[in-house]
This record gives sequence, C-alpha cells and structure tokens, in this order.
Amino acid sequence: MKNKKKNAVLVTGCNGDIGISICKEFADRGYLVIGTDLYNKPEFHCDFYIACDLIDFVKNEAVSLSFKNSINLFLDENHAVLKSLVNNAALQIIKPFKDLSTDDFLNSHIVNSIAPFSLIKCFEDQLNKSNGSIVNIGSIHSKLTKPDFCAYSTSKSSLSGLTRALAVEISQNITINAINPAAVETEMLAQGFEGKMDKYRELEGFHPVGRIANPIEIAQLVVFLCIDNPGFITGSEIAIDGGIGSRLHDPA
Repeated sequence: MKNKKKNAVLVTGCNGDIGISICKEFADRGYLVIGTDLYNKPEFHCDFYIACDLIDFVKNEAVSLSFKNSINLFLDENHAVLKSLVNNAALQIIKPFKDLSTDDFLNSHIVNSIAPFSLIKCFEDQLNKSNGSIVNIGSIHSKLTKPDFCAYSTSKSSLSGLTRALAVEISQNITINAINPAAVETEMLAQGFEGKMDKYRELEGFHPVGRIANPIEIAQLVVFLCIDNPGFITGSEIAIDGGIGSRLHDPA
C-alpha cells in the first residue's frame, strides 16, 4: 500500500505580516509550506523557500522555469502534492496621479495581477490533479478606494476579475476565490502612521467593529477556503473589512 502524499501550499509574499500568519496557519494544519518573497531568508520557518522577484518571474521565462522546476523537485523529494496556492504578495505604490509613472502602474499590475495569473498557469496541472485551491489576496481597494491609490486599486480590481474569470474555466477540480481585507495590523501600516497615532485611532474608529484586522484573521479565512471549503465556494470575493465596506461617510 502506497503512503499517502503530503499536502503542500505555496505562499507568495511570505515574509510580510499576513504572509507569516498564512504560513503558520497552514503549518499548524500539517501542510508543507513553500514560501517565496524578495529577500534571501524567510521570516517564518518554511519547509522550502525561494527568493524571487515576481517582476522577474513574469518577465523572464528562465526565472519562471527555474522557479517551477525547483518547487516540483521539492514536491517529488518529499512525496508531496501541491494542494493550495495563495497569491499574497503585493506592491502598493501610493502617489498622486500626477506623480504616478507608467512604470509604477505597470509594476503594480505585474506584481498584483499578472504574477498570480502566471503562477496559476505554472501550477494549474498540479492543482487540478490534487483537487486544489487558489486564494488571491485582494483588497477593499478593488471596489472602494481613495486618492493616491490609482495603481494599487486598479491592479486589485484586475485580480478580482481574474478570480471570477478563472472560476468559470477551472472550477471543476480547483476552487479559486479572492478575499478583500480592509486595514490590517501590519508593520507596513504602522510605518505609514508613524508619529500620527491620532490618525491611526481615527482609522480604527471608521471600522464599525471599532478596530482593524489582525493578520491571523486573514490567515484563518485563507485556510478555511483552502482546507475546510466544501467545494461550492468558488469564484467568490469575500470581504473581511470589519463592516467598513457597508458604511457611508457622509456628514452626520
């Protein structure tokens, strides 16, 4: 009798606060964790880690082929199957439209939308065989945005469209969903509010629940969609926004 193969997950942007939480949640559920990010070392212990710039991954066929081959070799050596892909990496360029360059706009779309497309192309066969799951980490900015977020919001809107379009084509054996968080308690967010704690508290208060999200809450939803999903949830965009997406900000 053959030993049952282990399940593995590939998480992009694994070194950020949300990425670390996602990796930990999968590890706690017994998954082998494959992580990728820009930097040479992982912030969380991954079973396999690849340093990769997703802009290079999209633009350079040799880079994407080496990436795919490295992961396939790891899976073979560990008697594992790729069960889940989490497209978590993101590039957020915040600039007024008048200062936003074409390269800013293009790179935002490459990292936030085209790289997920390319990764799904790379690993569709494995996920199809394993009846796997894909979760794209979108943003509330795909539907509701504010000044200076043109590149980010349009690229996240593209990711939403990709999720819906692929659900129509690949959902027979693969579930694919997007989750759209509002503000999340991350180091990146804290840096943006450095020296402006009054504004940070104001941001918390804008959310009807009275706070912003913890990265663990994002990770738990990802794991649910990948592991506990009965299979009928596919092509969905799930808001995890503390109610702010339902709130008008008109003067009282």
